[in-house]
Amino acid sequence: MRVSVEIRVPSGETVSLGHGALIGRLWSADLQLNDARISEAHAMISLRGRDVQLLALRGRFAVDGRTVSKVVLRAGMVIALAANLEIEVLSVRVPDTVLAVEAAGMARQVLSGVTSIFGKPRPRVVAGWHPDASDYVWPTGVAWLREPSTPIAPGDTWQVDGVEFRAIEERVGGVDATVGEVSFDRPLTIIARYDTVHVVRQDEPVVVISGHMARVISDLVTAGAPISWQDLAEGIWGAKDKDLLRRRWDMQLVRLRQKLRNNGVRQDLLRADGSGLLDLVLGPGDKAVDET
Repeated sequence: MRVSVEIRVPSGETVSLGHGALIGRLWSADLQLNDARISEAHAMISLRGRDVQLLALRGRFAVDGRTVSKVVLRAGMVIALAANLEIEVLSVRVPDTVLAVEAAGMARQVLSGVTSIFGKPRPRVVAGWHPDASDYVWPTGVAWLREPSTPIAPGDTWQVDGVEFRAIEERVGGVDATVGEVSFDRPLTIIARYDTVHVVRQDEPVVVISGHMARVISDLVTAGAPISWQDLAEGIWGAKDKDLLRRRWDMQLVRLRQKLRNNGVRQDLLRADGSGLLDLVLGPGDKAVDET
């Protein structure tokens, strides 16, 4: 489930806004308000950890008569973007899970916006960009990335100053979907046919994956072992400049994980180990059928 904020605008109409939605005077704004007091890009909807917030950009707004630069959105909240120009929050829906990071000797941290990661002198995760950090992670709206623009998802691990950090999925409300291990939903049957992959679950629609995304999963099923990102990418696009190949691969992996997430398939089905290898993680009862 994605972020969805239902808002009643001054005209009485209701609009639905998601993560990254802009409120402003520009014609391209997700919620366009034609008022000279409203900035071109006035404010933005943003998922920050477990909360959905309204963030001031080039404008300001007021809640309960107090001018603020950000506010956690709640149903029933009335926000004044300008005098006598109010919007009402009717409902707020958040994802079932959020991304968190853990490491030995460090409490689990839910990611919220740009985050700095330190491995020494002790592992820690700090909100915001700090120039002396050893690594950074940040959201794009469809994925989380870390240096150098590498997608991360639940189950992925990587090294920072010799310390292993791990991305995990945490249930909103504090109930963990993964506690030091990979999370498993109902059993999957993954039928790999090279140009297409069918993901079958009991009492659920079949998820059909095609094109390059299907080739990635098919190669992993056929190999039955982790494969380096470069080998997978070269199998799709051939031998090319490594930087170009990496950019194409990162974009492909983001699209594939987004496809899984949008269809309710766990993202940690594909796990990167931090050393350049990608693995297909099968849980109890899962089956991979090679029909390539």
